[in-house]
Amino acid sequence: MIKATPENSEPIPTVLVSRPGIMQQSLRASLASYPWVSVVAFAGDGLTALSEVSRHKPRLVVIDSNLLDEEVAALLDAIKRAHPPARCLVFIKSYRHDAQMRTCGADAVALRDGSPQGLEEVLLRFANETSEPLT
Repeated sequence: MIKATPENSEPIPTVLVSRPGIMQQSLRASLASYPWVSVVAFAGDGLTALSEVSRHKPRLVVIDSNLLDEEVAALLDAIKRAHPPARCLVFIKSYRHDAQMRTCGADAVALRDGSPQGLEEVLLRFANETSEPLT
């Protein structure tokens, strides 16, 4: 699956936000296949996610579409206020959610059932944004 590696050799500290279940397990497995992504915390809801973002100060927050749209919107807003350097990738159910999630603060969106190459492209872009850890 991995065709490229980031210019930055430092792993990307990542918080994964997804309700417990098959999709969370799938996202965990997908992210684990990229050695340059380090999932430092998991959260099943927005409040726990905010706590984990505050604790770990990740460079990336991956948010699954299995949360309510309103919860994702509030979470994005809170993350951008509390930890602006964090990049937020939101998995969406369909492209009709694209503009809404970007307006709410998503730095990137990916289709929940999209290709692995699409996810890899987004992760590489975030990994190559800086060679310095975001603070």
